[in-house]
Amino acid sequence: MSEKNFSNYIKATLPKECFIHKIENGLTSSGFPDLYLLYKSIPILIELKTPIKRNGKTKDNTLFKLEKSQIAWHLKYNKFKGVSFILHQVPLNTNLFLFDGYKSALYQATKLEKPSPIVQAPLKECLEVARKIVLEKMLLVS
Repeated sequence: MSEKNFSNYIKATLPKECFIHKIENGLTSSGFPDLYLLYKSIPILIELKTPIKRNGKTKDNTLFKLEKSQIAWHLKYNKFKGVSFILHQVPLNTNLFLFDGYKSALYQATKLEKPSPIVQAPLKECLEVARKIVLEKMLLVS
């Protein structure tokens, strides 16, 4: 599935209580995540990723590539206490992988510690987990 098709799938399966705004390339700073979601009054920033392919075949279901601008964005956003996520779609699996955006960017910048998914679950559960993490971070920072 392409990232465009993945984005369309997300839009079609979002819970009714979720506002979505797809971020178009060229309209924001380079590296800004693909989706801005407002889920039960909590903002969630998500970068959509599909598996890396080599010679038309999926290399590893847990691998995805962030562009340099995306790595820089996630690292800087975290520096200012922001929370972002990577939502990774795996072929032949109805569950999605939700990753911490900062940890994913840090790994791709340093190759030191490969992040584990926060959760592997259907979309609604991924959003619930992301919402809880953002809310906890907001309460800690305030």
